[in-house]
Amino acid sequence: MPRSVRPRTERLRTEALLVRRVPLGEADLVVGLFTERRGLLSGVARGGRRSAKRFPALEPMHLLRVTLELRPGAELAQLTEAAIERPRLRLAADLARLDAAGRALRWVREIAPAQTAEPAAWHELNRLLDRLDDLPSASPQALLAEAGLRLLVAFGWGLELSQCVRCGRACDAAQAACVDPARGGLVCRACGGGPLVLRPEPRARLLAVMLGDAPEIPEEDVPLALDLVEGALTTHASGG
Repeated sequence: MPRSVRPRTERLRTEALLVRRVPLGEADLVVGLFTERRGLLSGVARGGRRSAKRFPALEPMHLLRVTLELRPGAELAQLTEAAIERPRLRLAADLARLDAAGRALRWVREIAPAQTAEPAAWHELNRLLDRLDDLPSASPQALLAEAGLRLLVAFGWGLELSQCVRCGRACDAAQAACVDPARGGLVCRACGGGPLVLRPEPRARLLAVMLGDAPEIPEEDVPLALDLVEGALTTHASGG
């Protein structure tokens, strides 16, 4: 009888961001990584709680360079190496910027599909972390709101702010509009409306930010933008 061929273990080297870190036993760690080449991956760092030599860089916020062994059929990869590719020390030293970065990493951890490269989302997330590290003039929450709107677009869930998502009726640019982030954007009153109302000016500004046509989001629009982002992401994270 011919010998059966054992599936090969794949060795993956890629840039990554740490999005989860959970102790396993006395010495190991289970880590969640959002990677450039393979999207969201989970792995085990053997001795990760004890070996500062092998895993000196298992901290969020910094851009990492990791090596993983992916075994066919295994739920968890083996993390064999991790090093800091780009440190973000100013971000890590500021609580407000840490909070904004942590929320963005949580968003990606909860909604990114497993083992699927998401180059647009990878770009937007690293852009946010770099801007938070570069002492920007805008507030951390404003940068987070902007990145959140663009992450929705990157994952294919961009909010529709020009017409009703149910009937397709265009919204007059000079009129206020109802919006339901759980349903993907504007919902006209004939189709049931939505829980939030967008006045014409902020709607135009948020649309420009979402499409990359504005440099940054005004501070006055930040709370509303974050409500929209959280509402949409919560729906998609729950499978809605």
